[in-house]
Amino acid sequence: MNERSGLNINMNKDESSDYQNLVGQILARVNQLSPAGFEQLITDLLIRMGYEVYKNARRRTSTSAIQGIIIEDRPGYKPIYIQTRKLEKGSIITSWNMQSFGDAVERKAGRGLLVTNASFSKPAQEYAKEKRIILIDGNILARLMIVHNFCVNVKEVVEIRSIDPNAFKDYDI
Repeated sequence: MNERSGLNINMNKDESSDYQNLVGQILARVNQLSPAGFEQLITDLLIRMGYEVYKNARRRTSTSAIQGIIIEDRPGYKPIYIQTRKLEKGSIITSWNMQSFGDAVERKAGRGLLVTNASFSKPAQEYAKEKRIILIDGNILARLMIVHNFCVNVKEVVEIRSIDPNAFKDYDI
């Protein structure tokens, strides 16, 4: 996944309190979802982001299963294997919790995407880098939902226009 996909969210420390409040509201609502509802939310968000999801996220049988596949490129040569983990508020995913998914991704010689409403420990983040797994925690998930206008409403848009001083250079004949 690349910059175009919106996964590289700018974590600006000077975000407005309104923005932080919206992130908190989204997380509170996400934390109320069932695991199946969370899986469907992630599938629908990925579709909104422009990816095709090739497996139904609701058909998994264990926490180690690959729940879905998205394709990063048009010819379909770069699959990314998806797993979602809906946990209790305040939970942390450790590297030990990720091993079965990491092994499954490695066996497929692909890359992984692990999305949770929780957080990741530092060892889990290091493990993910080794296994080529992209991690999306609750805060990043909420920001992605905002960036892609997913489950949020836009209340006001303000455009302020000014003249482009370089735009008329070609017309000065």
